[in-house]
Amino acid sequence: MSDIKKLLLSVVILFVIIAGCKKNEVVPSNNVTPPSNIIPTTPVVTDNAFYSISGSDSAQPKGQILFALNSKTQGELFITDERGSIITEKAVGTDVENFQKWNINGVTRYTYFRSVGYQLLDSIPGTELGYEYICDSNLNILDTVKLLSNGIINSTQQDEVDVHEFVLLGDHHYICETYYSEKPNNIPSSLNPAPGVKVAACIIQEVNNGSVVFQWDASQFPEFYASSQENNNFNSAKLTHDYLHLNSICVDSTDNNLIVSFRNLDEIIKINRQSGTIMWRLGGANSDFSQAPNQLFLRQHYARVIEGGKTLIFIDNGDSARPSSRILEYQLDQNAKTISGFKSYQVPDKFIQFAGSVQKVGDYYFIGAGAGDYVLKINYVTNQVLLRLTLFYPSYRTLQYE
Repeated sequence: MSDIKKLLLSVVILFVIIAGCKKNEVVPSNNVTPPSNIIPTTPVVTDNAFYSISGSDSAQPKGQILFALNSKTQGELFITDERGSIITEKAVGTDVENFQKWNINGVTRYTYFRSVGYQLLDSIPGTELGYEYICDSNLNILDTVKLLSNGIINSTQQDEVDVHEFVLLGDHHYICETYYSEKPNNIPSSLNPAPGVKVAACIIQEVNNGSVVFQWDASQFPEFYASSQENNNFNSAKLTHDYLHLNSICVDSTDNNLIVSFRNLDEIIKINRQSGTIMWRLGGANSDFSQAPNQLFLRQHYARVIEGGKTLIFIDNGDSARPSSRILEYQLDQNAKTISGFKSYQVPDKFIQFAGSVQKVGDYYFIGAGAGDYVLKINYVTNQVLLRLTLFYPSYRTLQYE
């Protein structure tokens, strides 16, 4: 056989081999998961000055985790994937907290709180005054949220909001809260209030297009004074008394009213978003719901209504007398004011003395441990830990998003 014929035959054989390989090649479709041994992985990237990881939620990056951490000299916003690997890290100065993500009509917004030189209301520990910042998807600031003058509120005296909660409802539409120094005249005489005694009144403002459309002042409800568990020595005029300590607000999706947590009452209440009246009280000294001993809670945080309004979930932080923390879920008959379902889960990790957040996804809790300085994703059925971040500085909340 001539050299030319040999060359032509080789080309034909090679073409047949290539064609056969192409015919038998398996190409995954969009709805078929490739075998795990070919899932692409990327290195996990952390900032070792702020946190470390033990355990990994997934070999494939997905979702987002948001938290804010403050060293002695620098505040940082972190967006990571579900493995704790950094997607975005942004320095924003000192004293930054409560980093959240929102979907507003299909548009991503981020918000965070930053204090004014770590300013406290009348030097009260646990209060922190500053401003909320609304950002676009690249964390560029679009708007700054301040307290607005309305009724007794004088923004020339104080225009700072408080760190504990912010709810973005739309562009230029939000709910904020603050602690505001007042001298009430409605403290029951049985509590022996001193003349001129001051309290840290919890103020809620809903603002739409620059106008206050709803305002609520907790100091107008004298029934709360006697229910306070901390900072309630009203016969002393030397201090401003943080007798309530509001730490979370959410909108009940079933009726658009507000679910509000007051740490220093050991109580969660529901407020009518139109009239401001109190619809019910759960927990504390004056609960509208009868509670079994194991259903009582202490110094709770992050009350949220989930599962289409069927379940109220929050962290039962505990206190120095009971230094352990639980995740509690309640099903409430709000009309009859009875508890129709209850579940308790003991957090199998360090005591969360204050702050924190919890989210439920399927059989998993995603727990931002606040003062415990860790983040935990755990299967509450099997106790399998999928992810644990050790934080080198406290994070008020750590939140997971799809």
